[in-house]
Amino acid sequence: MQTFCLENGGIGRRRSGSDRRMFADLDYTGLEKRIAGDRRKGIRQRNLQRFLAKDLTFGKLQSGSDEEIGQLLDISMSGIALRCFTDGKETQDYSELDIFLSGGDFAIGGISVKTVSDTELANGSPFSTVIFKRYGVKFEDLTREQKAGLDYFLVNHTAGKT
Repeated sequence: MQTFCLENGGIGRRRSGSDRRMFADLDYTGLEKRIAGDRRKGIRQRNLQRFLAKDLTFGKLQSGSDEEIGQLLDISMSGIALRCFTDGKETQDYSELDIFLSGGDFAIGGISVKTVSDTELANGSPFSTVIFKRYGVKFEDLTREQKAGLDYFLVNHTAGKT
């Protein structure tokens, strides 16, 4: 398939340096079309660098009547993302978080949080009935000890930047 750009004497668009998006069909709804538009024009929401958590790092989310334990996916000084097993129950608005390593070497408790996202993760196996959710929580009102503990955790117990 050969594409032509009339203003450049028939040279393909990629070579001419012109923006191919301006030639796109506005009514096209195929899989290749971005749903959210051009993400480079959006507002940057994260101000702090996120770090990948090492294996066997967990978080326990707590609300007034419920608690959920999940694996830490990534972390920054402003919040974390957890992958939790869910049994189809309604999403809770969690208010407190504990972070701990499986070996018991490190733990931070009683962190005030606010749930900012709750997304069901895709299941790779069509025969599995296990459902996972990704919770994003934002830290609120950290004490001096909690900030120091998070700083220590980022330096010593993360795998690298995302």
